[in-house]
Amino acid sequence: MKNFSLVALITLLTGCVAGAPPLTPQQQTNLAKIQVFKVGETPSFKFQELSQIKAADCSGPSGTRLYGDEGKAMDVLLAKAASVDANAIVNVSCGSAPYVNNCWVAKMCKGTAVVEK
Repeated sequence: MKNFSLVALITLLTGCVAGAPPLTPQQQTNLAKIQVFKVGETPSFKFQELSQIKAADCSGPSGTRLYGDEGKAMDVLLAKAASVDANAIVNVSCGSAPYVNNCWVAKMCKGTAVVEK
């Protein structure tokens, strides 16, 4: 029973990160125009925060779920920003995240979707 409780607790704590949402044709067009500002970089424009977003990838080689790809996690993060009609993402950071989306070590990126004022 202890082992089952431990497994259930770990599952609840690690959870999953949703994939990229479907985009409208206009959001697809705007996707390529979204600017990315990593932690410490300041945009030259004033902005309004829309939402906190995060994305993870676990596309290891040959279909394994051992580790993810940061570039693919960023692609999903950009799609999530486009889905809320953002034109930039600020405070972007990426790193490894163990046990996310049934992956040993996923790549996870997060940031804040914003729109220029």
